[in-house]
Amino acid sequence: MVKNSIQKLSIVGLGNVGSHLFDAFAQENIEITHVVTRSEPSQRVRAKSEWIQDPKDLPSGQLVIICVPDDLIASIIAEIPVDCPIAYTSGSVSLSNLPKRDELGVFYPLQTFTKDSPINIFEVPFFIEARSTDFASKLFDLAWVISRNVNYASSADRKKMHLAAVFINNFTNHLAHISKQYLDGEDLDFNHLKPLLKETARKLESQDPISIQTGPARRNDQEIIQEQIDALENPIQKELYRLFSKSIHQTYFND
Repeated sequence: MVKNSIQKLSIVGLGNVGSHLFDAFAQENIEITHVVTRSEPSQRVRAKSEWIQDPKDLPSGQLVIICVPDDLIASIIAEIPVDCPIAYTSGSVSLSNLPKRDELGVFYPLQTFTKDSPINIFEVPFFIEARSTDFASKLFDLAWVISRNVNYASSADRKKMHLAAVFINNFTNHLAHISKQYLDGEDLDFNHLKPLLKETARKLESQDPISIQTGPARRNDQEIIQEQIDALENPIQKELYRLFSKSIHQTYFND
């Protein structure tokens, strides 16, 4: 059984990631003594934690989890008391690129988070890295309190996972936006595509993506491909359609 030694911590940033971690830790009786945000948090948060605006005022010697945009991580670290262990939640910032601290690590949840959108965090993969084996072990045990999918990963591997996640999540969501935008313009209902989206996700749970590809490019149906490209008015969308079709074609055909 994993024995977690961290019972108190502070969180910097209560955006999409920070708010979910706050709730997950609170649910498991991990005390969040302080939260650092520019604007005043909700009464629900204030009832459990002390709100401060300056990281310099964080309590000494206590773990701080930083949940801010990547370009702010280094500057936030520089403001936190030097004896505080620190972990940050970024998927793409290398540990070696940050200020020299012995107890500095990564606490990266590989998931898309949206405030007030419930998620089963027990299923979320967490990737742990730290400058010392001891601190990495402590972060692993802490992650195990809220998830049953915890892994050690180097900065290089974590960045590769993040890149793949951009394809499978961020780009997929943008493609859904393009589909909705197109159908809205044609006065058609985007909701009709949702069963298709759900079935695609269901298949991916148990099958290799390469085995379930369908559509005009998979069939090499050049007539339909050209017809659909011609139907699009947005030049970027036309190019996206061409690029995706070309990628699919090259995956399945050798010519």
